[in-house]
Amino acid sequence: MIGALSDFADQAIAGPVEISVFLILLLAGRRKDALAWAAVMVAAPTLILLLKLWCERCGVPHQRIFYSPSGHTMGGTLVYGGLLALLCRNGWVVLLGACVLATGFGVTRVLLQVHTIPEVIVGGLIGVIAVIVLHSLLGRRRSPLSPQTAFFSIAAALIIGFALHGYRLGTEAWIEKISHILGRYLNCQKA
Repeated sequence: MIGALSDFADQAIAGPVEISVFLILLLAGRRKDALAWAAVMVAAPTLILLLKLWCERCGVPHQRIFYSPSGHTMGGTLVYGGLLALLCRNGWVVLLGACVLATGFGVTRVLLQVHTIPEVIVGGLIGVIAVIVLHSLLGRRRSPLSPQTAFFSIAAALIIGFALHGYRLGTEAWIEKISHILGRYLNCQKA
């Protein structure tokens, strides 16, 4: 059950949802919203990737307090909190929803013993901040999404989520390989 919830934040689901919502916004004529969505959906995962690469190469794996920020916590918060930011103009509701998502995904990662509490806090904070930035970029005075655009965005997330549920991209293994390739360029010393 816990793993099933956590899987909804895997990049195998989050990535296709991000792309689908972007395309739906473009097709609906919401170019500014689509560009804001794309910018945040690229920036937050890039930040997590850079942190993971640095931690993988320069972190302290023997002290299992903080080894790698939680990409699942960030990703789930970002995608589903981002959908909430698209659908809701009330900043407090968006903030509360993003915090609930970050907590929920973070708890699943800790219970699965794949991340520590500090790791999910960092991932959750990045996700929540990204959702707040997206909400700000969209603007509180924007016109609401049409019912069709809102429906297709939610439907895309649900269909993709359930169709791809259980698939995992295994990005941690890729990050580890890349960190070893790039490692000689990072100026750090492992303890």
